[in-house]
Amino acid sequence: MDYKSMVNPTYYTAKSTLFMLAGADNNDAKKMIGILNTQNDIQRNNEASNQTVTMSEEDKKALMTGASLAVEARYAALSRYMKAEGCKNLLDIACGYTPRSIYCGREGIDYVGIDVPVVVEDLQKVVKKEGLQKKHPVYAAGDATNAASLKHAADMLDGEILISCEGLTQYLSRNEFEQFLGGIREILRTHGGAWVSSDMGVEYEKFASANMSTPDAVQLYNEARKQTFKASNIYGEGVAYWEASKKQSLIEKNGLKVEKLPFYYDDEDLVLLRNSPAGWRESYLNLLHASTLWKMTVDTDSGSVHASDSAESINNLRIDYKKEGGTLICDVYGRIDTISAPELLEVLENNYNGITNVVINAKKLEYISSAGLRVLLMAVKRVGEGTVKVTNASPSVKEIFETTGFDQMINVE
Repeated sequence: MDYKSMVNPTYYTAKSTLFMLAGADNNDAKKMIGILNTQNDIQRNNEASNQTVTMSEEDKKALMTGASLAVEARYAALSRYMKAEGCKNLLDIACGYTPRSIYCGREGIDYVGIDVPVVVEDLQKVVKKEGLQKKHPVYAAGDATNAASLKHAADMLDGEILISCEGLTQYLSRNEFEQFLGGIREILRTHGGAWVSSDMGVEYEKFASANMSTPDAVQLYNEARKQTFKASNIYGEGVAYWEASKKQSLIEKNGLKVEKLPFYYDDEDLVLLRNSPAGWRESYLNLLHASTLWKMTVDTDSGSVHASDSAESINNLRIDYKKEGGTLICDVYGRIDTISAPELLEVLENNYNGITNVVINAKKLEYISSAGLRVLLMAVKRVGEGTVKVTNASPSVKEIFETTGFDQMINVE
């Protein structure tokens, strides 16, 4: 059983992004698809989406064109920034399956991509086929909320670092985002440089729905998107969906200053914009001009900054478990995040036989990310409602359950 992919439902979404870039005539993306042989994965994902979304073919075309255009523009915006700034080192957090490593190899930019272990393992095929391996790994397993894993990857690069992060924050809760910001801040303090992201200044859902035929079609799309998230055990919307002022305020409170840059220039040739129906272009152009690329750097005048309980090691999880009658009791030590959550899932999956209740003793649990919460929700679905209980949780762990709404599905004491 592939526990790593089970706890990472964004796995297929990342592959969809690769196909969107290929549809925008990105040759590196086309090359990557061939190396990874991902056609079947995307076909299955699209078939599942078509079953979820009931709308006209024209509205489906508008949805895919708008969503893909936003991805093409996002990729172009970062490429433009890198060239303008003479970027030498790129740390690509939540890199997914974008072909940035191939691009950087061609441009002479030292590159390290960070993603969940299942993605990193898959991407080794690209490293081998393209001859990208240098003095350090091209891809490193990590978790955006795990500062130790981010630091480990950043320390592979020499000199100032440009940090990119695209498409991640829609999945991060406030707590996870603050963990992430703490890791970013420490990297920039140590190495210098900047973090650049379009996640904060681009409303991607508006691109997808911009040219749908009716408000009812837009509502259908929004409901289908929520159902897709729910089916993947993703509940609630991440910080990417907050108001821009709220996002900026939280970033600044965490010791970073924000500069907003143009996301799009009129002299850029975006393939999907050029090839879109003439009647759609005005709305797309309005969205492109309204969008911004955010540049974050360390605010040296910010004074003291609240330090999140960041990870001091990449994986310090330990699980001791036993069965007492029909109850499985797991004593959990350390952090549960994307890196370590598969270990908890494996323990649970291998011990469900004859189990009617699951107790997670969280007395020594330091932190739990959405990946860990999803594992517990999977246990609820497997054993039944009201059968999973978390005991001895610290105030900070309880807060995570409460702010994400998972305390409504799992009993936390």
